[in-house]
Amino acid sequence: MAKVPTTTKSSRADDRRRGARVGQRVREELTLILAQDVGDPRAQGVVISGVDVTDDVSLARVSFVVMGDTPDGAKAAAALKVLKRLTATLRTKLAPRLGVRRMPTLEFHIDTGREDVQRIDAVLYEVAQELKATSDKPEG
Repeated sequence: MAKVPTTTKSSRADDRRRGARVGQRVREELTLILAQDVGDPRAQGVVISGVDVTDDVSLARVSFVVMGDTPDGAKAAAALKVLKRLTATLRTKLAPRLGVRRMPTLEFHIDTGREDVQRIDAVLYEVAQELKATSDKPEG
């Protein structure tokens, strides 16, 4: 009787580690491709901030920011359009560099996490300034 392979905790952990390794490689190689091979000026200043790859390595969610973006995010929005248009080309260039059997689908997202942190820092700074101002006033 043939043994049926079962999914164990260690194989799931191996899958997660594999996804993380592939994600790191996608980030490194995509950064090089964007710097060297993409001539569209709207893609200039794009910095890959993170790549999350699913455990089965079928999907890579690529987060990015644009250096020198405007407060309304216009440059990031333009870069997102370009990256979505170039997805097939980027996958074709990535595949031989990664050497994976199945190249994950690329899904691009603007990384808003850094903006959120900056907004929170600004609010906390304002609160700290108000607290300092009220504590400096003499009571009376």
